[in-house]
Amino acid sequence: MLRSMNMTEERRAELETEIEAFMARYNTAFVSGTREDLQALVHLPVIYVSETEAQVRERYPFDPERMREATGFHHPETRTRIVHLEETRAHLTIEGTRHREDGSVIESIDSFYILHKRDGEWGVSVFSGIRGAR
Repeated sequence: MLRSMNMTEERRAELETEIEAFMARYNTAFVSGTREDLQALVHLPVIYVSETEAQVRERYPFDPERMREATGFHHPETRTRIVHLEETRAHLTIEGTRHREDGSVIESIDSFYILHKRDGEWGVSVFSGIRGAR
């Protein structure tokens, strides 16, 4: 991970713990939450980089309830790596696999997220994912 020159190891560990807690809330919103639960974890406007363009969105573009109904999504397996970390900004890569309840694989998706901390709360500002990347 790239490190800020002025950040102590103790402070870095605190921020990493905050990011881990945020990502746990984010994953819970996907597993059992609603679109509004995800919306609460996003700073608006949010930038979504699709297959063909960057889009400025006033709402989070995915609905976890619809995804669960359409695919049988039950749980993810993810590996999150903090690529860069500052007091109010973090760049993350996430390698994930979405599974059904029986453990069968729905899809793999590798993503890049930029989080910002505003008013003491982390939120997604930019994200992009590539399905079937692995």
